Amino acid sequence: MTIKELRERSNRFVADLDVHVAAVIDHNEQLLQLNKAQLKSSQTSEGGPLINSMTGSDQYSPRWAKKKGYVYPDLFLTGSFYKEMDIFVQEPDQYFITSFDDKTGVLTDMYGEDIFGIRDKNKAQRIFTIAFSLRFKRFVLS
Repeated sequence: MTIKELRERSNRFVADLDVHVAAVIDHNEQLLQLNKAQLKSSQTSEGGPLINSMTGSDQYSPRWAKKKGYVYPDLFLTGSFYKEMDIFVQEPDQYFITSFDDKTGVLTDMYGEDIFGIRDKNKAQRIFTIAFSLRFKRFVLS
């Protein structure tokens, strides 16, 4: 590949930068795993505990905790809420995480919108950087 060809490919890539960013973020399972791991450890995207707005508690009731086998909520009952989670680029500089499970509205009412989002921005940035670099290599350098 000549320098001229490399420059042309690079310029095309940069011209479609928003498309490439969206392609890296949309449906990225590694980024979703960061959000799911937070929930599994009973944490919101802001780093606080999952607090039930109806009870004001960050713990299950004793009866429910006994049934679940642990005290702190993780929003994992059947797994469908987690399985239906997805991530999208909402604007060029903003992503959006949601779940298409039927319980999503109830869970956001109970625990707030902060159940969605990624607290560890450094890990998210590393995942994005690696995926974006691979995409750049595929579209420009190959």
